[in-house]
Amino acid sequence: MSKDRIFTAQRDWAVASDGAQWVLMRREGTRWRAVSFVRSERSILARCMAEKGVRPPTAEFLLKGLPDTFDQWKQSVR
Repeated sequence: MSKDRIFTAQRDWAVASDGAQWVLMRREGTRWRAVSFVRSERSILARCMAEKGVRPPTAEFLLKGLPDTFDQWKQSVR
C-alpha cells in the first residue's frame, strides 16, 4: 500500500489515508497491512478498531484529533 500515508501510529496499529478514505493498518513484522477502510465517520472507524482488536488506550490515541467525518479531515489537511 505505497500510496497510503500513515499519519498516526502506536504500537502495531496505525491510521492512514489513501486520499479517498481512512485506512486502519496493522504492522506485520516490518510491513503495514490494511485491515479496514472507512470513508464515512470517525465513529465507524472506532467501531472497526474495536472489531479488529485495537484496545482502548491505543484506539483513543489513534482517534485523537480526528474530526467527525473523513470529508472534514480531508478538508483540514489540504
